[in-house]
Amino acid sequence: MKKFAIVGLLALGFFLGGCGTTRTPTTEAGGHWEVIFAAGNPPVNETLFNFETTFTVSGSGALIVTNVNFLTTGPCFAVSGVGDRVAGKWSVTSAPSDPIATANVTYTVQGGGNLLTLTGTATGSTNTVTDVTNWSAVTGTWTLTGNSNCTGSGASPGGTFTMCPNGTTCTIT
Repeated sequence: MKKFAIVGLLALGFFLGGCGTTRTPTTEAGGHWEVIFAAGNPPVNETLFNFETTFTVSGSGALIVTNVNFLTTGPCFAVSGVGDRVAGKWSVTSAPSDPIATANVTYTVQGGGNLLTLTGTATGSTNTVTDVTNWSAVTGTWTLTGNSNCTGSGASPGGTFTMCPNGTTCTIT
């Protein structure tokens, strides 16, 4: 009888010990993303200096960018992105238990006297059983300041962008 009581108490202890445990939500973003732009002024939906980037997000939400490659040539940024300073922030705004995930995102590229600023909202879906978020896109607005030759192509003062992760087909918003 004592053996059953001891086993029962151990089982109860394990059960109660698991009740206070919380899962750590995984709303991490990162990986390889493609960014495409649309002009703010006519001609509407003109494609401008699209680029690819690879980043991770630190525990504080800061972007740790390891790669930037511009896909279109232009007077504002070199294709390789070498020498550009890149920074940003990924701030999750949804609750971990919310199946629809959202985050505020900023991303900046500074180089050659020019500053490109992207400000948008990330959307995704969270599996509320596993607490893992899959981010589907970031959409928002962009502005470019700097040299006068970087305000052409209908891009003054800015327009919209779409940012898609890991090979997702990205279309202009």
